[in-house]
Amino acid sequence: MCNTIKFSLPGELDTGALISELAAHYSIKKDPVDNRSILIYDTFDWRLFKKSFVLYKSGDKLFLRQLNENEILHRASIKSMPAFIWEFPDGLLKEKLAPILEARILLKLVELEIRSTSYRILNHHEKTVARIAHEEICSSPDNNSPPPSSQLCIYPVRGYLKYSRKIVKLFEERGLQTSKKDDIYFSWLEAAGKKPGSYSTKIDILLTHDMRSDEAAKAVFYFLLRIIRINGENIEKDLDTEFIHDFRVAVRRTCTALGQIKYVFPEEETERFKKDFSSLGKLTGELRDLDIYLLNENIYKEKLSPALRKNINPLFILLKKKRSDALHKVIQGLKSKKYETMLGDWKTFLNKSRNESPEPPNAGCPAIMMARTRIYKKYRGVIKAGYLALGDANDKKLHELRIHCKKLRYLMEFFSSLFPPDKINVLIDQLKKLQDNLGGYNDLCVQEEYLLTITNELSGTGLHLKRTLIAIGSLVETLGRARQSLKDDFTEIFTGFASPENKKIFRELFYNDQQRTVNENTGGLQ
Repeated sequence: MCNTIKFSLPGELDTGALISELAAHYSIKKDPVDNRSILIYDTFDWRLFKKSFVLYKSGDKLFLRQLNENEILHRASIKSMPAFIWEFPDGLLKEKLAPILEARILLKLVELEIRSTSYRILNHHEKTVARIAHEEICSSPDNNSPPPSSQLCIYPVRGYLKYSRKIVKLFEERGLQTSKKDDIYFSWLEAAGKKPGSYSTKIDILLTHDMRSDEAAKAVFYFLLRIIRINGENIEKDLDTEFIHDFRVAVRRTCTALGQIKYVFPEEETERFKKDFSSLGKLTGELRDLDIYLLNENIYKEKLSPALRKNINPLFILLKKKRSDALHKVIQGLKSKKYETMLGDWKTFLNKSRNESPEPPNAGCPAIMMARTRIYKKYRGVIKAGYLALGDANDKKLHELRIHCKKLRYLMEFFSSLFPPDKINVLIDQLKKLQDNLGGYNDLCVQEEYLLTITNELSGTGLHLKRTLIAIGSLVETLGRARQSLKDDFTEIFTGFASPENKKIFRELFYNDQQRTVNENTGGLQ
């Protein structure tokens, strides 16, 4: 019994009387009252919560602890609250958070005011054998939170656990009940109207095998529409670049689903919305590309010799200006009547009863059959395109394989709840490795070409311009070497994905004799 024991206190309880009663049995020393503010932070997509971490600020210090635990894992002194990971002071806290936060901004979730009165329980040798803290917690004035709450916390001391057990027994005899609530983090976020983990771009839809394919598709589309709406509303705030990223991924997933979940909706409407979402993706493309260049500014500079790093600054000045223009263009597009009409029509279409139009051939097909058919067909497409690329790994063939992989990945994520997680997740993880290789290669191709093209837009003349061009040329050369390294790794990564072991799992999950009958009879599941 070394963990903290917490008792919820009813409002009418006289805590002073309870401590006085305890003093009849033990020697008690009261410590000074501690008043402090606690500000809890996380990213918009709950990255810390998903890793079971709580990050909070008290005074001029930041603390990181495990959820449902009191032990502090890391702490750091700060002058002001950092918004991004690169603003953190160097140290263990920064190292721990960097791979979790990445480029996301930290947002204040809730602010608490805590008044803590601590007591040390002493034995006859004047040694501390247990600690008790009376904590009164209320929200800061700017929060719409419930009335103050209080609790008694018993902190056992190793080697003297019998004292803590006796105190617990005494409190229980007085009618107190141990707190059944989880970490106070949950209750106070709930009171502030925030639900931990309420936003995630991970496809988390529970489908059933016998669900109609059109209903399963709609469940996917509703989820994606929510992500589009949430991020579309936040792009204008320009808090961090991940809003535009999540927006674009949801749009791409929608396009893929419309193109890959075949013949479940009327063809005319399917084609219309494919074009609409494709246009929406093009609207945001330049902004996302510029975000990537600017996020990689320090990485790019580290690839250059120290003598060239300052010379490349004019490039990033130009990119920041272009980003400002691109952001304005995107915001205007998201505020336009065309955008609202499009999403409004899309929602109306999803809400439409299936009796309002002729039923396409695969609308009533069981979702499991649709999933198996489409995933297995796309898997075969990946394998075919991959072997063609192995024979001649030119840019075009690698790009085509990347597109096939993206569509397969999305399909597997859409329908993942229909298959054993231990098997489909292994396949998705291996597919991610292949995608990372192909995506990294494609990004470097695009970046090299863009950097060579943008030199025509640089202002300045003479020696300064020449130095900037030399720095850009050096960077392009470095990116070219990184691109070739990824290309060299491709064969091993693809061969691993196309292994006999994986082929066996793909056939087990996504192919069977019944599927062949469906292909022959419906004419739609191809």
